[in-house]
Amino acid sequence: MLSRVYGMVLGVGAVGILIGALLFGLRPQAQEAGENEADQVSSSELDLYIGVYTAMQADHDLTLETVLAQRGVPLATFRNIERRVQKQERLVRKVREALQTQAKARAEAMGPPSARADVPAAKAPAAKAPAAKAPAGK
Repeated sequence: MLSRVYGMVLGVGAVGILIGALLFGLRPQAQEAGENEADQVSSSELDLYIGVYTAMQADHDLTLETVLAQRGVPLATFRNIERRVQKQERLVRKVREALQTQAKARAEAMGPPSARADVPAAKAPAAKAPAAKAPAGK
């Protein structure tokens, strides 16, 4: 009977230790916080990242190495920034939105609105031409 009591006490104690280890083991440690800080992207780094891809988007003949050389940034440094940006979905969305906005603005600046309005009008007669040929063939 005494061995059963000791067995129960030891069992409860072991379960308590396991639960305590799980609860306290899930708390972030100081080392993890340091790693998170190392993965942060500053606003100047994000501006550099967006600026490099904006330049390459504006001139498709540019290479990454050329743009980085113009800005005086080593490739390894840029790849480090890129890795940290890609880890954070919020920053990926921010970069994507910035590049899309700039691409739309560049497209609007390159072509006058009247030229874009003529494109749908040019497609409309082409659609009517086959209909006109069909009755002639009967």
